[in-house]
Amino acid sequence: MKTKAMFAIVLCLFVSAVLAGQRRPPADQAPGVPDKPVTVTAIPGVIAAGTKVERVWAGDKAADGLISLPDGTLILPEQRADKISKFDMNGKITPWFEDTNEAGGVAVTSKGHIITVERTIPRVRELYPERKILADKFEGQPLQRLSDVVIDKSDGIYFTEGSRQAVYYLSADGKLIRVANDIQGANGVMLSPDEKTLYVTNTQAGILAYDVQADHTIKNRRPFAKPEGGQDGLCIDSMGRLYVAGGDGVQVFSPKGDSLGVIPIPRGTTTLAFAGPDKKTLFVIGRGNEKNGGGDGRSMYKIAMLAQGYKGRAK
Repeated sequence: MKTKAMFAIVLCLFVSAVLAGQRRPPADQAPGVPDKPVTVTAIPGVIAAGTKVERVWAGDKAADGLISLPDGTLILPEQRADKISKFDMNGKITPWFEDTNEAGGVAVTSKGHIITVERTIPRVRELYPERKILADKFEGQPLQRLSDVVIDKSDGIYFTEGSRQAVYYLSADGKLIRVANDIQGANGVMLSPDEKTLYVTNTQAGILAYDVQADHTIKNRRPFAKPEGGQDGLCIDSMGRLYVAGGDGVQVFSPKGDSLGVIPIPRGTTTLAFAGPDKKTLFVIGRGNEKNGGGDGRSMYKIAMLAQGYKGRAK
């Protein structure tokens, strides 16, 4: 009896410890607590000196492809959790879609249709108002390792396929064309506010710029910028400045490709988006921190900006 009683006590203590660990995440994963201090220096017209970089979310699954809806609501895709949520300015998270096939890129059409670039089975799919596949093959071959997406004013989308070094354009009427097949590690993609320039990240060359043609093809490939520490997700503000995730911060470039400065982030960065009613809040996803127990987790940071995100598209 004593042995059984002792076993029961030990078992209860073990279960209590496990549950407590689940309730209390590690300190470095607690929302609002940065892993390391950062000091923001001024970038004229972009951000004020001393602006707070506030940690507002942490998750143990990979998160990628931040965007905001036209009303400024931030959309948080967690592809390895197989879900997409809404995140409001007060930090409230509302589940939005599940069973997303690890969607890591999202676009919103002018009619409010939700389009995703998905990664478990590489494909472009409409999630709302109905679930249907828009593209999963090109010239009879299955798509591979899709990365990012941007939508234009005609509701056509450009999306990247890193394994084939490709960029595709899918028109609103369903026509799929490949507009480039020589961009090493094609990943982040973004349009300028006037939609005359398409930016695409390239593993070796940094960021490339192309002239967008009337038929949505792209020409005049040229180097735009080479961020320090690499490049991943892209976003743009109302003045056409390009914001680049990928290094230990957010690097900001003028429309001509001149470096304007870096917004430091406590972790290496992957994706970013302007959000909020006035689109003057920048949200940035930081990578997991293996040394501090973050594993494959992600942290999201919130930064008040002087610059305003471009309001003409959903992303």
